[in-house]
Amino acid sequence: MKKRIAIWDNLKFLLIILVVFGHYAQHVKYNSGVLQGLCTSTYLFHMPLFIFVTGMFSKRTVNEKNVKKVLPYLTCYFATTLILFITKAFLKWNLSFEIFGTGAMPWYLMSMFFMFLITMVIKDYKPQYVMALSLIIGVLVGFCKTDNPDLFTWMRTFIFYPFFYLGYTLDADWVEKVTNKLYLKISAVIFFIVINVLAFSFPKETGKLSKLFTARHTYDELGKFANDGWIYRILVYALSFAAIFLLISLIPRKRIKGFTVYGERTLGIYMFHYVIIYILVYTAKLPKLLEKALPFGWDVLFIPISILTAYLCANKVFDFISRKLFSSDWKLKG
Repeated sequence: MKKRIAIWDNLKFLLIILVVFGHYAQHVKYNSGVLQGLCTSTYLFHMPLFIFVTGMFSKRTVNEKNVKKVLPYLTCYFATTLILFITKAFLKWNLSFEIFGTGAMPWYLMSMFFMFLITMVIKDYKPQYVMALSLIIGVLVGFCKTDNPDLFTWMRTFIFYPFFYLGYTLDADWVEKVTNKLYLKISAVIFFIVINVLAFSFPKETGKLSKLFTARHTYDELGKFANDGWIYRILVYALSFAAIFLLISLIPRKRIKGFTVYGERTLGIYMFHYVIIYILVYTAKLPKLLEKALPFGWDVLFIPISILTAYLCANKVFDFISRKLFSSDWKLKG
Protein backbone atom coordinates (compact mmCIF):
# COMPACT_ATOMS: atom_id res chain seq x y z
CA MET A 1 0.00 0.00 0.00
CA LYS A 2 1.44 3.36 -1.01
CA LYS A 3 2.38 5.58 1.92
CA ARG A 4 0.16 8.64 2.19
CA ILE A 5 1.80 12.06 2.20
CA ALA A 6 0.66 14.31 5.05
CA ILE A 7 0.49 17.59 3.13
CA TRP A 8 -2.15 16.33 0.72
CA ASP A 9 -4.33 14.79 3.42
CA ASN A 10 -4.05 18.01 5.44
CA LEU A 11 -5.02 19.99 2.37
CA LYS A 12 -7.93 17.73 1.44
CA PHE A 13 -9.44 17.85 4.91
CA LEU A 14 -9.09 21.63 5.03
CA LEU A 15 -10.73 21.91 1.61
CA ILE A 16 -13.66 19.68 2.50
CA ILE A 17 -14.23 21.82 5.64
CA LEU A 18 -14.31 24.87 3.35
CA VAL A 19 -16.76 23.05 1.06
CA VAL A 20 -19.04 22.35 4.02
CA PHE A 21 -18.72 25.94 5.23
CA GLY A 22 -19.42 27.25 1.73
CA HIS A 23 -22.61 25.23 1.54
CA TYR A 24 -23.77 26.44 4.93
CA ALA A 25 -22.96 30.00 3.90
CA GLN A 26 -24.82 29.63 0.60
CA HIS A 27 -28.02 28.90 2.52
CA VAL A 28 -27.77 31.66 5.11
CA LYS A 29 -25.37 34.29 3.73
CA TYR A 30 -28.14 36.67 2.66
CA ASN A 31 -28.79 37.36 6.33
CA SER A 32 -25.10 37.92 7.06
CA GLY A 33 -22.47 40.20 5.56
CA VAL A 34 -19.78 38.13 7.29
CA LEU A 35 -20.88 34.86 5.68
CA GLN A 36 -21.36 36.53 2.31
CA GLY A 37 -17.82 37.95 2.39
CA LEU A 38 -16.23 34.69 3.53
CA CYS A 39 -18.27 32.73 1.00
CA THR A 40 -17.08 35.00 -1.82
CA SER A 41 -13.40 34.71 -0.91
CA THR A 42 -13.62 30.95 -0.30
CA TYR A 43 -15.34 30.13 -3.59
CA LEU A 44 -12.50 31.82 -5.47
CA PHE A 45 -10.20 28.89 -4.80
CA HIS A 46 -11.66 25.95 -2.89
CA MET A 47 -13.18 24.01 -5.81
CA PRO A 48 -10.38 24.90 -8.29
CA LEU A 49 -7.87 23.58 -5.74
CA PHE A 50 -9.91 20.44 -5.05
CA ILE A 51 -10.06 19.76 -8.80
CA PHE A 52 -6.34 20.53 -9.19
CA VAL A 53 -5.46 17.96 -6.51
CA THR A 54 -7.74 15.37 -8.13
CA GLY A 55 -6.01 15.98 -11.45
CA MET A 56 -2.59 15.69 -9.82
CA PHE A 57 -3.38 12.19 -8.59
CA SER A 58 -5.15 11.11 -11.78
CA LYS A 59 -2.01 10.23 -13.74
CA ARG A 60 -2.02 6.45 -13.38
CA THR A 61 -5.73 6.11 -14.14
CA VAL A 62 -5.52 8.47 -17.12
CA ASN A 63 -2.31 7.07 -18.58
CA GLU A 64 -3.63 3.51 -18.35
CA LYS A 65 -6.99 4.66 -19.75
CA ASN A 66 -8.60 2.71 -16.95
CA VAL A 67 -12.25 3.69 -17.42
CA LYS A 68 -13.29 1.15 -14.80
CA LYS A 69 -11.62 3.29 -12.11
CA VAL A 70 -13.48 6.37 -13.33
CA LEU A 71 -16.98 4.87 -13.33
CA PRO A 72 -17.24 5.07 -9.49
CA TYR A 73 -17.51 8.85 -9.85
CA LEU A 74 -20.84 8.28 -11.58
CA THR A 75 -21.85 5.67 -9.00
CA CYS A 76 -21.21 8.17 -6.20
CA TYR A 77 -22.94 10.94 -8.17
CA PHE A 78 -26.16 8.93 -8.45
CA ALA A 79 -25.86 7.71 -4.85
CA THR A 80 -25.44 11.27 -3.54
CA THR A 81 -28.38 12.46 -5.64
CA LEU A 82 -30.46 9.65 -4.14
CA ILE A 83 -29.28 10.48 -0.60
CA LEU A 84 -30.41 14.09 -1.05
CA PHE A 85 -33.75 12.97 -2.49
CA ILE A 86 -34.37 10.61 0.45
CA THR A 87 -33.43 13.37 2.89
CA LYS A 88 -35.91 15.75 1.30
CA ALA A 89 -38.60 13.05 1.35
CA PHE A 90 -37.93 12.41 5.04
CA LEU A 91 -38.20 16.14 5.74
CA LYS A 92 -41.42 16.27 3.67
CA TRP A 93 -40.20 18.80 1.12
CA ASN A 94 -41.53 19.33 -2.37
CA LEU A 95 -39.73 16.58 -4.22
CA SER A 96 -37.99 16.66 -7.57
CA PHE A 97 -35.41 14.27 -8.94
CA GLU A 98 -33.01 15.65 -11.54
CA ILE A 99 -30.68 12.96 -12.78
CA PHE A 100 -28.52 14.76 -15.31
CA GLY A 101 -29.34 18.43 -14.81
CA THR A 102 -28.54 19.16 -11.21
CA GLY A 103 -26.96 22.42 -10.17
CA ALA A 104 -26.66 21.09 -6.64
CA MET A 105 -23.73 19.67 -4.74
CA PRO A 106 -23.15 16.33 -6.59
CA TRP A 107 -22.06 18.15 -9.78
CA TYR A 108 -18.39 17.73 -8.81
CA LEU A 109 -18.59 13.94 -9.11
CA MET A 110 -20.07 14.01 -12.60
CA SER A 111 -17.61 16.66 -13.75
CA MET A 112 -14.71 14.54 -12.50
CA PHE A 113 -16.00 11.63 -14.56
CA PHE A 114 -15.96 13.73 -17.72
CA MET A 115 -12.61 15.38 -16.93
CA PHE A 116 -10.96 11.98 -16.58
CA LEU A 117 -12.41 10.84 -19.91
CA ILE A 118 -11.42 14.04 -21.70
CA THR A 119 -7.86 13.74 -20.40
CA MET A 120 -7.64 10.11 -21.49
CA VAL A 121 -8.44 11.22 -25.03
CA ILE A 122 -6.05 14.18 -25.23
CA LYS A 123 -3.24 13.00 -22.95
CA ASP A 124 -0.76 12.54 -25.82
CA TYR A 125 -1.05 16.10 -27.13
CA LYS A 126 1.46 18.76 -26.13
CA PRO A 127 0.48 20.08 -22.69
CA GLN A 128 1.05 23.74 -23.53
CA TYR A 129 -1.43 23.55 -26.42
CA VAL A 130 -4.02 21.65 -24.41
CA MET A 131 -3.70 24.08 -21.51
CA ALA A 132 -4.03 27.12 -23.77
CA LEU A 133 -7.06 25.65 -25.57
CA SER A 134 -8.77 24.65 -22.31
CA LEU A 135 -8.40 28.21 -21.00
CA ILE A 136 -9.76 29.70 -24.22
CA ILE A 137 -12.77 27.36 -24.09
CA GLY A 138 -13.26 28.22 -20.41
CA VAL A 139 -13.45 31.90 -21.31
CA LEU A 140 -15.67 31.42 -24.37
CA VAL A 141 -18.39 29.30 -22.74
CA GLY A 142 -19.42 32.33 -20.72
CA PHE A 143 -20.82 33.82 -23.93
CA CYS A 144 -23.13 30.82 -24.51
CA LYS A 145 -26.85 31.35 -24.56
CA THR A 146 -28.24 28.49 -22.54
CA ASP A 147 -31.29 27.68 -20.46
CA ASN A 148 -29.57 24.82 -18.67
CA PRO A 149 -25.89 25.27 -17.78
CA ASP A 150 -26.21 22.33 -15.39
CA LEU A 151 -27.11 19.65 -17.95
CA PHE A 152 -24.40 17.01 -17.50
CA THR A 153 -22.53 19.80 -15.62
CA TRP A 154 -21.11 20.82 -19.01
CA MET A 155 -20.39 24.45 -18.13
CA ARG A 156 -18.59 23.66 -14.89
CA THR A 157 -16.65 20.89 -16.59
CA PHE A 158 -15.32 23.20 -19.32
CA ILE A 159 -14.59 26.16 -17.03
CA PHE A 160 -12.90 24.13 -14.28
CA TYR A 161 -11.07 21.74 -16.61
CA PRO A 162 -7.84 23.83 -16.80
CA PHE A 163 -7.32 23.23 -13.08
CA PHE A 164 -7.68 19.48 -13.51
CA TYR A 165 -5.37 19.39 -16.51
CA LEU A 166 -2.71 21.51 -14.82
CA GLY A 167 -2.78 19.10 -11.88
CA TYR A 168 -2.46 16.17 -14.29
CA THR A 169 0.66 17.67 -15.90
CA LEU A 170 2.45 18.44 -12.61
CA ASP A 171 4.23 16.08 -10.25
CA ALA A 172 2.99 16.15 -6.64
CA ASP A 173 6.52 16.00 -5.20
CA TRP A 174 7.57 18.94 -7.38
CA VAL A 175 4.55 20.99 -6.30
CA GLU A 176 5.27 20.23 -2.65
CA LYS A 177 8.91 21.28 -3.09
CA VAL A 178 8.42 24.53 -5.02
CA THR A 179 5.64 25.73 -2.71
CA ASN A 180 7.70 25.19 0.43
CA LYS A 181 9.33 28.62 0.21
CA LEU A 182 9.21 31.35 2.85
CA TYR A 183 8.50 34.12 0.35
CA LEU A 184 5.48 32.18 -0.95
CA LYS A 185 4.14 31.72 2.56
CA ILE A 186 4.46 35.46 3.25
CA SER A 187 2.87 36.25 -0.12
CA ALA A 188 0.05 33.83 0.65
CA VAL A 189 -0.84 35.58 3.91
CA ILE A 190 -0.87 38.97 2.17
CA PHE A 191 -2.86 37.59 -0.79
CA PHE A 192 -5.65 36.09 1.30
CA ILE A 193 -5.86 39.16 3.54
CA VAL A 194 -6.26 41.38 0.46
CA ILE A 195 -8.87 39.06 -1.08
CA ASN A 196 -10.94 39.11 2.11
CA VAL A 197 -10.58 42.88 2.52
CA LEU A 198 -11.91 43.35 -1.02
CA ALA A 199 -14.76 40.88 -0.44
CA PHE A 200 -15.85 42.73 2.71
CA SER A 201 -15.21 46.26 1.41
CA PHE A 202 -17.12 45.81 -1.86
CA PRO A 203 -19.79 43.19 -1.07
CA LYS A 204 -22.14 44.08 -3.94
CA GLU A 205 -19.45 44.13 -6.61
CA THR A 206 -17.60 41.02 -5.44
CA GLY A 207 -20.90 39.28 -4.76
CA LYS A 208 -21.97 39.84 -8.36
CA LEU A 209 -18.60 38.71 -9.73
CA SER A 210 -18.63 35.66 -7.45
CA LYS A 211 -21.11 34.14 -9.92
CA LEU A 212 -18.03 33.47 -12.02
CA PHE A 213 -16.54 31.44 -9.16
CA THR A 214 -19.31 28.82 -9.33
CA ALA A 215 -18.75 28.36 -13.10
CA ARG A 216 -22.44 27.97 -13.89
CA HIS A 217 -23.42 31.49 -14.92
CA THR A 218 -23.08 33.22 -18.28
CA TYR A 219 -21.67 36.73 -18.64
CA ASP A 220 -25.20 38.05 -19.26
CA GLU A 221 -25.95 37.34 -15.60
CA LEU A 222 -23.24 39.67 -14.31
CA GLY A 223 -25.32 42.83 -14.57
CA LYS A 224 -23.15 45.90 -15.10
CA PHE A 225 -20.11 43.64 -15.50
CA ALA A 226 -21.69 41.68 -18.38
CA ASN A 227 -19.89 43.43 -21.26
CA ASP A 228 -16.50 42.78 -19.69
CA GLY A 229 -17.37 39.33 -18.38
CA TRP A 230 -14.65 37.60 -20.37
CA ILE A 231 -12.03 39.94 -18.90
CA TYR A 232 -13.22 39.14 -15.39
CA ARG A 233 -13.12 35.42 -16.23
CA ILE A 234 -9.45 35.77 -17.16
CA LEU A 235 -8.85 37.69 -13.94
CA VAL A 236 -10.63 35.00 -11.92
CA TYR A 237 -8.51 32.33 -13.60
CA ALA A 238 -5.34 34.23 -12.68
CA LEU A 239 -6.42 34.72 -9.07
CA SER A 240 -7.56 31.11 -8.69
CA PHE A 241 -4.29 29.71 -10.08
CA ALA A 242 -2.34 32.00 -7.75
CA ALA A 243 -4.50 30.99 -4.78
CA ILE A 244 -3.87 27.30 -5.49
CA PHE A 245 -0.11 27.51 -5.09
CA LEU A 246 -0.21 30.10 -2.33
CA LEU A 247 -2.58 28.05 -0.18
CA ILE A 248 -0.53 24.89 -0.71
CA SER A 249 2.50 26.81 0.58
CA LEU A 250 0.70 27.33 3.92
CA ILE A 251 -0.28 23.69 4.44
CA PRO A 252 1.71 21.83 7.14
CA ARG A 253 3.97 19.09 5.77
CA LYS A 254 3.67 16.94 8.90
CA ARG A 255 0.86 14.79 10.20
CA ILE A 256 -1.47 16.57 12.61
CA LYS A 257 -3.15 14.45 15.26
CA GLY A 258 -6.91 14.42 14.85
CA PHE A 259 -6.75 16.17 11.48
CA THR A 260 -4.54 14.53 8.84
CA VAL A 261 -6.24 11.13 9.06
CA TYR A 262 -9.56 12.65 7.97
CA GLY A 263 -8.04 13.70 4.66
CA GLU A 264 -8.62 10.08 3.67
CA ARG A 265 -12.36 10.41 4.32
CA THR A 266 -13.33 13.42 2.24
CA LEU A 267 -15.65 11.47 -0.06
CA GLY A 268 -17.90 10.38 2.80
CA ILE A 269 -17.99 13.95 4.09
CA TYR A 270 -18.84 15.26 0.63
CA MET A 271 -21.63 12.75 0.07
CA PHE A 272 -23.38 13.12 3.43
CA HIS A 273 -22.76 16.63 4.77
CA TYR A 274 -25.77 18.12 3.00
CA VAL A 275 -28.04 15.87 5.06
CA ILE A 276 -26.81 17.65 8.19
CA ILE A 277 -27.15 21.06 6.53
CA TYR A 278 -30.75 20.40 5.48
CA ILE A 279 -31.68 19.23 8.98
CA LEU A 280 -29.97 22.06 10.87
CA VAL A 281 -30.82 24.94 8.54
CA TYR A 282 -34.33 24.09 7.36
CA THR A 283 -35.79 21.73 9.96
CA ALA A 284 -34.13 22.88 13.18
CA LYS A 285 -34.08 26.50 11.90
CA LEU A 286 -30.62 26.89 13.39
CA PRO A 287 -29.80 30.29 11.78
CA LYS A 288 -32.89 31.90 13.28
CA LEU A 289 -32.25 30.31 16.67
CA LEU A 290 -28.66 31.55 16.70
CA GLU A 291 -29.62 35.02 15.51
CA LYS A 292 -32.25 35.27 18.24
CA ALA A 293 -29.86 34.09 20.95
CA LEU A 294 -26.85 36.08 19.69
CA PRO A 295 -27.88 39.16 17.67
CA PHE A 296 -24.20 39.91 17.12
CA GLY A 297 -21.78 37.21 16.06
CA TRP A 298 -24.29 34.42 15.43
CA ASP A 299 -23.06 34.01 11.86
CA VAL A 300 -19.43 33.41 12.92
CA LEU A 301 -20.62 30.29 14.75
CA PHE A 302 -21.11 28.61 11.37
CA ILE A 303 -17.33 28.25 11.15
CA PRO A 304 -17.11 25.81 14.11
CA ILE A 305 -20.45 24.29 13.05
CA SER A 306 -18.94 23.53 9.63
CA ILE A 307 -15.89 21.94 11.27
CA LEU A 308 -18.07 19.81 13.54
CA THR A 309 -20.22 18.76 10.57
CA ALA A 310 -17.12 17.65 8.67
CA TYR A 311 -15.94 15.58 11.63
CA LEU A 312 -19.41 14.11 12.10
CA CYS A 313 -19.61 13.04 8.46
CA ALA A 314 -16.08 11.61 8.64
CA ASN A 315 -17.36 8.78 10.85
CA LYS A 316 -16.49 5.20 9.96
CA VAL A 317 -20.00 4.34 8.76
CA PHE A 318 -20.17 7.10 6.13
CA ASP A 319 -16.55 6.41 5.20
CA PHE A 320 -17.29 2.71 4.72
CA ILE A 321 -20.35 3.40 2.56
CA SER A 322 -18.52 5.93 0.37
CA ARG A 323 -15.52 3.63 -0.08
CA LYS A 324 -17.75 0.74 -1.10
CA LEU A 325 -19.59 2.93 -3.59
CA PHE A 326 -16.30 4.24 -4.98
CA SER A 327 -14.80 0.79 -5.32
CA SER A 328 -13.98 -0.31 -8.88
CA ASP A 329 -14.22 -3.98 -7.91
CA TRP A 330 -17.94 -4.31 -8.50
CA LYS A 331 -18.77 -7.32 -10.64
CA LEU A 332 -21.59 -6.34 -12.96
CA LYS A 333 -21.33 -9.45 -15.11
CA GLY A 334 -21.69 -13.08 -14.09
